[in-house]
Amino acid sequence: MPRWTSVPLRCAVLLSLVASFAVFFVGAAARPAQAAPACGVLSSGAAPQAVAAVGAACDQIGTPYSWGGGHGSAPGPSYGSCDASNGAPNDCHVRGLDCSGLVRYAYYLAVGADVINGTTYTQWPSSRAVARYYRSDGTAPLLPGDLVFFGDTASTIHHVAMYLGNGYIVEAPYSGGYVRVAALSSHGDYYGAIRLYGPGGGSPTPPPSNGGQYWVDTFANAAVYASPTGTAQTGTLYQGTNYVFCKAWGREIASGSSYNHWWLKTDPDVGPGGQWVSAFYLSRWGNDVAKDNNGTVIPDCAGGGAPPSTGKYWVDTFANAAVYASPTGMAQTGTLYQGTNYVFCKAWGREIASGSSYNHWWLKTDPDVGPGGQWVSAFYLSRWGNDVAKDNNGTVIPDC
Repeated sequence: MPRWTSVPLRCAVLLSLVASFAVFFVGAAARPAQAAPACGVLSSGAAPQAVAAVGAACDQIGTPYSWGGGHGSAPGPSYGSCDASNGAPNDCHVRGLDCSGLVRYAYYLAVGADVINGTTYTQWPSSRAVARYYRSDGTAPLLPGDLVFFGDTASTIHHVAMYLGNGYIVEAPYSGGYVRVAALSSHGDYYGAIRLYGPGGGSPTPPPSNGGQYWVDTFANAAVYASPTGTAQTGTLYQGTNYVFCKAWGREIASGSSYNHWWLKTDPDVGPGGQWVSAFYLSRWGNDVAKDNNGTVIPDCAGGGAPPSTGKYWVDTFANAAVYASPTGMAQTGTLYQGTNYVFCKAWGREIASGSSYNHWWLKTDPDVGPGGQWVSAFYLSRWGNDVAKDNNGTVIPDC
């Protein structure tokens, strides 16, 4: 073939190739982006509470975003705040949810308790998390219902959403938007995630005590301590619905006719985890009762102190009486005031005597001054004679 005839052919081939590439790229550009799936649980393994929370969040699809919405005294849509500096100039006129208000409301609907109140900044470090993941862990460990947070550092976290599985989230995105499903990867600053309920409803790793989590209502902010007999406050558990792990017998907390010796192991809102709060603060129950909101008796902690098996016996003492750390102790540890007092049980010890009156029985009690669980001589009982230890009804106080 002559050379001059091959040039047009080569040009035709090149034009054909260019046209083919053009068709390919035009076709590629014309393809729609992959649509987000319907809102729901998109992978397996989540706890029942988390599955219910996903369902509750998905029920909010289409709810308007409102800056500050969902942060009223009770969870749920509310009017937000007008804040132009945060891109929300009109949100005080919009009834809806912001990102943290959405996840708060979803878990409230799922479990019937306000378990994740607060803003993104305070939700991330929540002591209620049973598992915590970071950017370096990737997204493989995530389960539906996990709360995923966005920000470059812990101090700059600015957004939270709920994980659905398979790389998708449900979120309240921004002012002017609506609750929607989106790809987790659509946010470029994924920071980490927390899990509020482990698979099966418990923690994926054993909690710092027995039995999992038991939800209780506390009627006031309560001081917490490092042990059931501690007297140095280590933090605070806020009023509201809180979880505890187990109970142990300790020093009495009382006011008027109300008292409680049970102490509950918990993770406080302020202070280190694994601290103790008095069951005195439980809003639903009476003296020396430690039950969760469903009426389930909170189990004993491993190695925790237990009450005397016999309970309380009421006695009258005719004078203020010294108390001691044991029935043979010689160093006074406190004082039991004259009047009607309770004791738990008795043990034989050193004699206390005056004239022809004497008694070797010692009674375990909580004194008015000094630590709990001390011993007072039955010599001070006003109704009975030598070496007798009975309560006011004449019942023999049992042996410890």
